[in-house]
Amino acid sequence: MNTLSEIETDVESLPLPQQQALFTFLAARLDHAIDNGQQRRLRDSHQTRHSVLDVSPAHLGRMLRPLSADDDLLGEMLEGRM
Repeated sequence: MNTLSEIETDVESLPLPQQQALFTFLAARLDHAIDNGQQRRLRDSHQTRHSVLDVSPAHLGRMLRPLSADDDLLGEMLEGRM
């Protein structure tokens, strides 16, 4: 196991009790690191700034029908609010 994707694949193949034990171990290790003042080092080792460009696009399924000039989406959303 050299990459995160290999580790994730191997973890997914573990039985649920072993996955839970691994989770407990990792959570305790992270808590210990934070308690020992390593929080800043852990935070600095990861990218702290995020952008909307980092988010992968959502796939909501196929279009039911294309929008046309006759579609009044704002009017439909505001309908009954006045």
